[in-house]
Amino acid sequence: MAKKLKIKRIWWRNVQPGEFYNIERHHRIEGGGGSLYIEIPNSMVSETLKFLNITKAEFDSGTSFEIQAFVIGEPQKIGPIMFRSKAGGRMRIANQNRQQPSSQRHPAWRAERNFPKAPDDVANKEEALLYFPEGGLRIYIAETFDEKYYAGFTKGHRPSNMSVNDPMFEMYSNKVGGVINAQND
Repeated sequence: MAKKLKIKRIWWRNVQPGEFYNIERHHRIEGGGGSLYIEIPNSMVSETLKFLNITKAEFDSGTSFEIQAFVIGEPQKIGPIMFRSKAGGRMRIANQNRQQPSSQRHPAWRAERNFPKAPDDVANKEEALLYFPEGGLRIYIAETFDEKYYAGFTKGHRPSNMSVNDPMFEMYSNKVGGVINAQND
């Protein structure tokens, strides 16, 4: 029987269809351009830094920050998640394109864990939408009271039997993302 994690906080991001296309498509497209990462918008930077225990000064220095996160449901697997600063006061989870040779997609966010996958030759966002889950796709990182990180994802609509008191309830909102305080559960 798996040990129940004592979750303190959950950082989450609602992956947009265009981001899904960019992290699934071939990493080099004609004409260039396109992001190969998951963006953390300016509206989430402050709470993301707090979640990662990174100061604003460290962030402003342009440094990359890497955490090691276990896989929810497979705690023997662990992988890096690289956070980088981005122009305009934004951040990104770098190197998330599945087909990029230097991809660092976390093992929790891969097809073998049932993370949605578009065909290797997906040509545009409209084609990628055929593989994007109805009800959305959310990635998350949970921090435990013993200061370990665990990564996972959810897809689809909010389960009908999910309690409003469930810490994950907020993830199924139309918000771009955030940090959920789960320490009272």
